[in-house]
Amino acid sequence: MTAPGFQSRRSGSKRWTCSGPGWLGRLGLLLLVFGGFAPHAVPAADGGDAAASEERLVLGVLAHRGDDVARSQWTPFAEYLSEQVEGAYFELEPVDNDALQAAVAEDRFDLILTNSGSYVMLEQQHGISRIATMQPREVGRDEDRFGAVVIARADRQDLVELADLRGQRLSAVHPDAFGGWWMTWRELQAAGLDIETDLASLVFTGFPVGRGLDWVLQGEVDAATFRTGILEDLEARGDPRVEQVRVVGERAFPSFDYRASTRLYPEWPLSMRGDLDAGLARAILLAILSLDEGHPASQAAGIGGWAAPRSYEDVHGLMHELGVGLYAPQPFDIQDWLRANLLWLVSGLAAVALLALLYVSRVHARVRRSGRNLERSMEAIPDAVITLDVRGGISYVNTAARELAGLTRDQVLGCSLDHLLDLRELGTNRPLLPDDARGDRLEQALGERSDARLVRRDGHELIVRIARTALDPVAGSSVRTLLVLTDVSEERRLVDRLVHEASHDGLTGLLNRRAFERELEMAMDAVRDNRAVASLLLVDLDYFKEVNDLHGHRVGDELLRQVAHVLRQLTRGHDAVARIGGDEFAIIARDTNAEYGRILGQRICAALADRPLQVEARDVTIGASVGVVELGPEVPGVDEAFVAADRACYQAKDQGRGQVGLAGKADIHPIIGS
Repeated sequence: MTAPGFQSRRSGSKRWTCSGPGWLGRLGLLLLVFGGFAPHAVPAADGGDAAASEERLVLGVLAHRGDDVARSQWTPFAEYLSEQVEGAYFELEPVDNDALQAAVAEDRFDLILTNSGSYVMLEQQHGISRIATMQPREVGRDEDRFGAVVIARADRQDLVELADLRGQRLSAVHPDAFGGWWMTWRELQAAGLDIETDLASLVFTGFPVGRGLDWVLQGEVDAATFRTGILEDLEARGDPRVEQVRVVGERAFPSFDYRASTRLYPEWPLSMRGDLDAGLARAILLAILSLDEGHPASQAAGIGGWAAPRSYEDVHGLMHELGVGLYAPQPFDIQDWLRANLLWLVSGLAAVALLALLYVSRVHARVRRSGRNLERSMEAIPDAVITLDVRGGISYVNTAARELAGLTRDQVLGCSLDHLLDLRELGTNRPLLPDDARGDRLEQALGERSDARLVRRDGHELIVRIARTALDPVAGSSVRTLLVLTDVSEERRLVDRLVHEASHDGLTGLLNRRAFERELEMAMDAVRDNRAVASLLLVDLDYFKEVNDLHGHRVGDELLRQVAHVLRQLTRGHDAVARIGGDEFAIIARDTNAEYGRILGQRICAALADRPLQVEARDVTIGASVGVVELGPEVPGVDEAFVAADRACYQAKDQGRGQVGLAGKADIHPIIGS
């Protein structure tokens, strides 16, 4: 079966249906039953061709690395869709930039996978619409974007920044290639270069993009540009050419692993023909959203899966700035056109007068259908999607948002966002939204991207990432703001755990040495600024080696945990306690001078020596010696503070252990060298 309501416009895969009563319908049904006019319903001797009873859908893919690479990458994806979407099978057709424009204009493709710049133009010119955005292979990246890279030969030490390309020969992929030229053009323009006058020459290699790399190495051009990821792909294949080139104008972006010379833009979108059946579109959307990184189709394509469609406003900004694509100037001489087309103009005006009503009706029908398709797509997205009107009232919520709020659709429409969701600031737990959450106040509260704690009506708490997008006014619509809420609770828990593990001792749960040194540096900065006093205590356990030798390391480890527990009980919440070595502990006693530090050290010695500690049903006796140094202006740095406290601790051990040593001025002197 096909998806509900699905009916293709293609004659090559037409389905015959009998609609409505009457003798013609009954006769057609009888003919279908007896097989007289339905040869595809008769099983072949070998079991029949399953594809003959399924709709044929064509997936057009921009082959920026050549047809062979495109087929190798995306054939498994087309086969996956054929398996997942019932009643349809998908064929892959790689095309170049020029052929793609013509094919979409002729409605040859049902699905289109192309770069972001090409998509924006096709959307505007031919009414295609995006249903998902490609995700990178690296799981956990915040942004699914890509850019362009400019390369030169490795021995060209004179080509470092993009401005160095002045007077050089540059190759790009195609005059209309988004990642293969427009991205770099924008950066050259930002660097002050006029591509018409400042470049020695500009040539276009066409597909595959690897030609540019060959031309650079052969000396035919000085530099070449193409999209990011190509170099890393060639390097993964062991291509020796990668070692012979360098990146010009290299930029670094957080969580982006590819080498780049330009700013980043949204990844390739998967889009569909404007009149594709809504039921089929929903089946395709559900299939691709369930495709994860481990699936063979994702691995063949080199992606991590698919996500909700991204905003492509940055692409519009690039085109507008360069005056290309949708914003390319179109010279037009109206007098010449009128002279050449006067007869056709008169005939056309007469025809338009007759067809205007039908045309307007058809446009309204397509708008309504597109709106329904968009709403179905939003319902299929796992993230919560909310739109707000100009007054800040809720005008739309998808299923995921209603589940977060625990309310029905009728209960949420029209109410304000703060009545729908209990959002609180991370850390302070204060309400995030003002009472009148709209306009500038909403923008100040949320920004464009923020994390918050969401308290659901059942008391369960989530950490959500809120993406806010301001929408341009549209005639007939009051929608002004789009909010997308993503549950990142598990991600935050993982990050918090990693941060804790990086700064704490795995055995005792106290701060480790590196984190303690940072705390000590901050405490000394506060002392230097006369904002506080503090003391450093170095606690060295006595007889710990004997415990390890007598009872084993497991008992020793448990003993260290109990010592850590004792130290936490004897210190205050704002003091810093750390395990800095095997049996060494350190304490920053804030708001404490040397005398009070000595008293704290005596309490620690007494607590560890007064009674044996219970470890695995054994009484284990241990003690400690403590060195104290006040963190005054005479202590130059962290290393000097540790050395002074260590000397005081040794003095305490020399006095018979279980003692507290106080560092004097003679114990404090600068440490020369590293």
